[in-house]
Amino acid sequence: MMNSICKNFTNILGVLFLLLCIFSCDDNTDTFGSNVIPSSDETSVSQTVYQVLTKSLQIDSLVANSSDCYLGRVTDPETSATTTCDFLAQFYSLDNYSFPDYSKINKVNGVPVADSVEMRLYIKSYYGDSLNSMKIGVYELDSNNIMSENDTYFTNIKPDKYISKSLNAIKKEISFAVSDLSLSDSLRYSSSYNKNIRIKLPVSYGSKIINKYYKHPEYFKNSYNFIHNVVPGFYFKVISGNGTIVHIDVSTLSVYFKYTQNDSTLTGIQRVAATEEVIQNNYVENKNIDNLLKASDYTYLKTPAGIFTEATLPIDSIYATHSNDSVNSAKIVFKRYNNTLVDYYNLPTPNYLLMVLKSDMYSFFENNKIPDSYKSYYSTFSESYNSYTFSNIANLISYLKRLRDNGAGISESDSETAKQAKITKWEAENPEWNKIVLVPISTETSSLNAITAVHNDFSLASTKLVGGINNPISISIVYSHFNK
Repeated sequence: MMNSICKNFTNILGVLFLLLCIFSCDDNTDTFGSNVIPSSDETSVSQTVYQVLTKSLQIDSLVANSSDCYLGRVTDPETSATTTCDFLAQFYSLDNYSFPDYSKINKVNGVPVADSVEMRLYIKSYYGDSLNSMKIGVYELDSNNIMSENDTYFTNIKPDKYISKSLNAIKKEISFAVSDLSLSDSLRYSSSYNKNIRIKLPVSYGSKIINKYYKHPEYFKNSYNFIHNVVPGFYFKVISGNGTIVHIDVSTLSVYFKYTQNDSTLTGIQRVAATEEVIQNNYVENKNIDNLLKASDYTYLKTPAGIFTEATLPIDSIYATHSNDSVNSAKIVFKRYNNTLVDYYNLPTPNYLLMVLKSDMYSFFENNKIPDSYKSYYSTFSESYNSYTFSNIANLISYLKRLRDNGAGISESDSETAKQAKITKWEAENPEWNKIVLVPISTETSSLNAITAVHNDFSLASTKLVGGINNPISISIVYSHFNK
């Protein structure tokens, strides 16, 4: 009996002790963990805003190889700047491309002949009035001076260098409008109709292609042989007109001919197309942009190949009193001014921007890179906030500091005076080390919406950004450091 009482008494004490522990706690967690972490490991966070100077940067040329081609001329109603777009294109031939058996092809005086031959430039989209008339020239390229797939070509290419000087070379001028009024309304408004520019070529040109096939079938073995021996390509040039630029989805060259089969006469067609496997090169010319470049209270973005915005990141200021701190976050916003002129034909705003080091502005595209959130970043235009936001470029800020310190040869043993002398000397020798450029781009994405390719934007676009040498914008820096 005594043992049972003692046992119950012990249990009661245990319960009371547990209750005492529970009620001695409260729900205030402000100091939770502070007694566990050594004081030397505690961190402090601070935020500072710095000024960033920006300016408009004229772009004379860009890497021009692209599957997107543009043709036309437009004057921006907002800025009066004029953009002209021409392009050069080669044609991709399927491997072992073939015509019917020689015995079946239609002949005149024993020589194979074509019925007709034409090119069509299929229009993906356009800017301007669909009834506006434009005049273009079509010029055959020189088979003795082929544009090489191993070379990089730019938007300031000299097209005349590649045009054939032969008296027999194709040279043709035509006028077009986006809406072809020579077609019936039922066809033009049909869902199956694709807007296009039709360019009829001499029948003799098609006959020449056919005869080359029968004499040298090896010329049609692949695109390289085809381009170097049969059709080197064409240059499409704006001659006159203003108010329309078309985005060409694909260009085709078609040869029509007759042949026999089972005692019937049939019409055949052999077609080649300008595709991304071969060279398509945009030529771009911008005029009347001097006033945009001279502006000091704002900057511009203008495509194609016109104006970018350059910014100088204040690395010295960011680390002046924070040399031992870590940059956790660096946010910069480029706000857009609304157009001052309300016009139906105002140019659109670039959809996507790449932030890249000025020193990498060309190599980024030449090497087919994509934004890595380290030395290059990507932003989409926000209509809601009328701006482009780069949420965190902290990696770039840290990289530039390391670039400067390593380049200047800074060591821990340097006095502050010696360190500043080294930095001043190195920065004078590398004046563009901390400059970035905003580049309008187009992108390709995967099924998961990941960016797989980035290209210079050759579409027609223009916008004015808050900034300029007399109107600095801000960059917000969040620091952290361990308490001593």
